[in-house]
Amino acid sequence: MAPWKALPEHLDPQAGRLVDRLRRLKDATGLSFTALATRTSCSRSSWERYLNGRKLPPADAVTELAVLAGADPDRMLALHTLAAQTWTGPQPKDAATPGTSGAGPEPTEPEPEPEAVPEAAAAPAPAPAEPDAPAAVPPVLRGEPDGPAEPARARPARRALLAAGGALVVVAAVLAVVVTLVLPGRGATGAGEEEHRRTATEEFAFKPDRTYDCDVHRFEGRLYAGHSDTQDALLQQISTTWEVVEAQCLLEHRGYRIGGIDGAYGPATERAVKRLQDKEGLVVDGIMGPHTWEALRR
Repeated sequence: MAPWKALPEHLDPQAGRLVDRLRRLKDATGLSFTALATRTSCSRSSWERYLNGRKLPPADAVTELAVLAGADPDRMLALHTLAAQTWTGPQPKDAATPGTSGAGPEPTEPEPEPEAVPEAAAAPAPAPAEPDAPAAVPPVLRGEPDGPAEPARARPARRALLAAGGALVVVAAVLAVVVTLVLPGRGATGAGEEEHRRTATEEFAFKPDRTYDCDVHRFEGRLYAGHSDTQDALLQQISTTWEVVEAQCLLEHRGYRIGGIDGAYGPATERAVKRLQDKEGLVVDGIMGPHTWEALRR
């Protein structure tokens, strides 16, 4: 994305803050000026003037951009109000020249009639409403006229945009939950890759009276029980590790009963491993190795 041009020097801090915030919102949407025009009520050339600090954007435009970027429209309207009170400055020579912004005159967006007021005499308060004039007449950069008609238009539009934005957020949340629950490879608990990787990190300590729960799920085509990701750990009698807990969980899940899941590779676990090896056509030695792990995780 090309860097923004420097703001005009005549902009005061409040106006500069509004334009800078609007630029950040546009960047957050990832939309070009053309795409932004199709998603809002303002034309491409209007957005170029607003975001280059050559013209104060109307309240409707500020609200629409805030909703598109997921920002707080009320906060942006507060910045707009402060900027409108102090927006003054000379009219740029190319403000209404066709081709400077990539678009010609805008018959759908009449601009206020120029006012012959010296820059030093410009009051900080918003200018009174003036009659509309054709877009080709260069406007003096003053705040948008305040009057009862603007809030009357802005409020219904803002409410509609906020309602639409809220509905989109709800739909996105519902879709996220559905995708998490039904996508294959996420398991019955809907665990994603990050959840799958949360295997036991503490050092294993065998306690005869302690048993462990199994979170058996399928991830990338393999079965896991949430205690180890190993594919080749060698296990045999007397082994006491998290890998043993993993193997016991998967053996129980496949129907090879061993009793409690305690993490100790005892005779019951060895017999279950031998039954698995016999069924899968492996060497029946009762030792967990790479080939037995491969069969167990299928």
